[in-house]
Amino acid sequence: MCDISATGTQAFNCFKGKRKLWELSAKLLCPVIGTCLTTSEIRKLAEKIVDKEQARKSDYWLHTWIVSNCDVKHHLSLTVQKHLDKKFTAAIKRFGLIKCRDELKPVWQQHIDRGSSAEALWALLTHPLCDLTIEDMAYETIHMLSHQIGAGQRADLKRLHTVEKELLELKKSSDKSQQKSHQTISSKEWQLDDLQQQLADIKADNLQLKEHCQRLERQGNNNAAALELKQLQNKVASQNTSLEILDKQKLQWQQKLQHSKDNILGLTQKLQLQRQESRSLEGLVKQSLSPCNRCSAASCTDCPDLKGLKILCVGGQPRMTEQYRELVSRCNGEFSHHDGGVEDRSKRLDAMLWSADAVICASDCISHDAYYRLKRFCKQHNKRHLYIPSSGISSFAKAMDDVANEISCVNL
Repeated sequence: MCDISATGTQAFNCFKGKRKLWELSAKLLCPVIGTCLTTSEIRKLAEKIVDKEQARKSDYWLHTWIVSNCDVKHHLSLTVQKHLDKKFTAAIKRFGLIKCRDELKPVWQQHIDRGSSAEALWALLTHPLCDLTIEDMAYETIHMLSHQIGAGQRADLKRLHTVEKELLELKKSSDKSQQKSHQTISSKEWQLDDLQQQLADIKADNLQLKEHCQRLERQGNNNAAALELKQLQNKVASQNTSLEILDKQKLQWQQKLQHSKDNILGLTQKLQLQRQESRSLEGLVKQSLSPCNRCSAASCTDCPDLKGLKILCVGGQPRMTEQYRELVSRCNGEFSHHDGGVEDRSKRLDAMLWSADAVICASDCISHDAYYRLKRFCKQHNKRHLYIPSSGISSFAKAMDDVANEISCVNL
């Protein structure tokens, strides 16, 4: 695996083929297992290799168990090796094209920049050209990423508290607005009833006046009758003017009433969306702080089960990618990301859309070309897709709930 030079410095032999899991140094096993395998994958391996009882133990126990048993070649380490090779086949092929050691670092950095740390770590460490210097570089990068993810989870909790506070304030504001709107509607409905009664009275008076005018016309055209007829005609004209004014007022009140109802409906929908996002984010943060133990996807109400679906996120803020990946992995899904045409080539989007089971589009940070390309593709091929209005973690958590519940083509 490696040779000792004349100076006593250990250097890897670059011509002995792809390295295996048990051939890695001891300090690398922990970050490799922790980064490249999800908790659900470790539980499935434990259930397959040992028994269901062992698979029900805590996440930390399972992590420690698999790390401590992969430093030598046996059934467990061979199974993990086979699983990781299959899981990261595409990355291994990309790194396999590299024939010069100096090309490893730029390709590694490209994967890290777009949030593909797990596949890059496995493909790099098992590459025949990987030496101690590159190993240390990868170890340091993954170590710092783990700190950043932990900080991101604390930020999620802080955001959850902020969202809950905003939700409470929005609910109070909505309740006040609804109460005020209901009062306004009641008042306007009463005024409309009063106007309608006035209209009915005026129409009845007009009918009586017309009948009286007709009687006067039949009686003769004497001066007294003509004067009374003229007065009645003026009164009818005045009543008609009042009727037109009341009709206009009625129309204005009806428009104001409809506007108030539309405002109430909009506030109700906004409050409902805030509640759904808050519940989704609360469940995921609660699960990250106290991971589910001895539960199944059917019984766990905090964690939406994606059932191994491949989730493609298009657009969004780059700094949120690792948090998206962590949430999808936590919910038993596979995550991939396209930045929406900022740096990733737009033609690459079609290939990623083909391989995805569901697509989540963060519409606040995406190019027009990528947005319409995604929309057109998903409609033509009946691909499940959802749009979220922002890159916030709560909107993404709500979208994962909708994917797990088979809700698609939604504009959040």
